Amino acid sequence: MRKYLLASAASLGLMVAASGAAHAQAAKAPAPGQIVVHLNGLLNDQINMIGATGDNVQGGNKLNPIGMAGFLRLYPGFDATTENGIEYGVAAELRTTYSSAGVGIHESTAGTSGVTGLAIRRAYAYIGTPQTGFVRFGQTDGIWWLLSTGEYYNFGDGNLWNADGGVGSSVPNQDHPSGLFTSSGSLYTTNKIVYISPDVDGFKAGFDFEPNSNGFKEGESCSLTTDCATLSSAAGGAGNARRKNTVTGGLEYSSEFSGTGVTLAVDYLHAAPIGVSSGGVTATGYTFNGYKSMGIAEFSGQVKYAGFTLGANVKTGQVNDGYTFLLPGQRDLLFYEVTGIYDFGPYTVGAYYFNQQSAGAYTLGSSYGRTATNYGIAVGANYALSKNLGLYATYLYGHRHQAGYNFISNSATVATGYDNVQSQAFSLGAALKW
Repeated sequence: MRKYLLASAASLGLMVAASGAAHAQAAKAPAPGQIVVHLNGLLNDQINMIGATGDNVQGGNKLNPIGMAGFLRLYPGFDATTENGIEYGVAAELRTTYSSAGVGIHESTAGTSGVTGLAIRRAYAYIGTPQTGFVRFGQTDGIWWLLSTGEYYNFGDGNLWNADGGVGSSVPNQDHPSGLFTSSGSLYTTNKIVYISPDVDGFKAGFDFEPNSNGFKEGESCSLTTDCATLSSAAGGAGNARRKNTVTGGLEYSSEFSGTGVTLAVDYLHAAPIGVSSGGVTATGYTFNGYKSMGIAEFSGQVKYAGFTLGANVKTGQVNDGYTFLLPGQRDLLFYEVTGIYDFGPYTVGAYYFNQQSAGAYTLGSSYGRTATNYGIAVGANYALSKNLGLYATYLYGHRHQAGYNFISNSATVATGYDNVQSQAFSLGAALKW
C-alpha cells in the first residue's frame, strides 16, 4: 500500500529564494512506495531607501526615497518513488503578482488599484533515476540554469539586481541597469522538455527543447492571430521577444581537489524569431527578413573552499537586452559577472559586480551610440536566527550609459546627463521560509 507523508521544513531544508527547487529531482528521494507532499513557502518583507537620477523628473512626479516592499511565494508539490525505484514528482511556484499602486483594498478585484493575487510562475513534473538521468516537462528552468553556475541568490534579499523581487525591483525602471542574468523569467516560465544525464565521473550533460515561448494556457485557444501559441510567422511580425524552436545544450563538471570544490560549465542557447509571412517594414525602416536568430554561449565556474565561494559567469552572442532578438546592424552582447561569498556559522556576506555591453536602443542609422553599457554592484549580509528565519541587509549601485539616448524619457530627446544615469538602493529586511 502506498504511504503518504507530509514533509516538514526539517526534512526538506530551506528553499532557494530566487529559483525555488532548482535541482532536477527531490534532494532526498522517498522510500519505494512512498509519496512526500510538501507546501513550502517564503515570506519576504523589507524597508528600502532608494536614490536615482530619474526619481523626481518624470512628468513632475517625485518619489519618496523610503518605502517598503515584500512578497509571498508558495512551493506546492510532491516527490515519490515507485516500487521498482523510479523517482517522480511535481514542483510548482506561486507568487504574488504585480499590480498598480493603490490603497490596499483586496476584497474587490473590479478594477481596484492595489489588488494583488497569486500567479503560477513554475509548474513542472519530473521522472527518472540517478542511473538513467531525469526528464522534466512543464513550465520550468532549463539547461541554461540547471547546468550553469557563477550566478547566486543566497545573500542579501535573494534577488539583488535581477529584479525578481526585493529592493532591485523598486528602483525606477529608467535607472535600473540591465543584465542578461541566467535566472530569467522569460526563460523559466515557458513550457519545455528537459533532460539531464546521470553523473558520470563528475560530468553531467543536458538538453532541452521549447517549441514556443509560452507558459501553460497561454495562446492555447488559437484563431490564427498573433496570440496563438504555435505561431510560426505573422504578417506584421510578433515583436522582438517571442521565440520559437528554442534549443539549449550544456555540459557541467564538478569535482573536489584537496578540499577545494570546483565546478565548470558551458551552455549554448539557440532560438528563432517568429517570422514574417508577408511584406512590411519595421519601425526602423528595415524591410523584413526581420530579426536575426538568437545564439548565446554561456561559460561559468565556481571554486569553494573553507566557506568561501568565488564564481564567474560570462555570456556572449547574438542577443539584446532582456533576451530579445537583434536587428541587422546591431552589435552582439557581452555580459560578465564575478561574485564572492563567505559563509561562517549563521552569517553570510557576499558581493558581486556585473557588466553588460549590448546594442540597447541603437539601430542601424540611428543617432544613438552603438553600445549601451550597464553595470551593477550588489553587496549583502545575512544572519540566520534559525533555519526558518533570517535577517538581511542589501546595498545596490547601478549605472547605465548610451550616448544620445535619454533613459528618463526613453527617447532621443537628449536632456543633459540623461544618457548617463545611476541609482543606489539600501534595504533591511526579514525572510521566513518553511
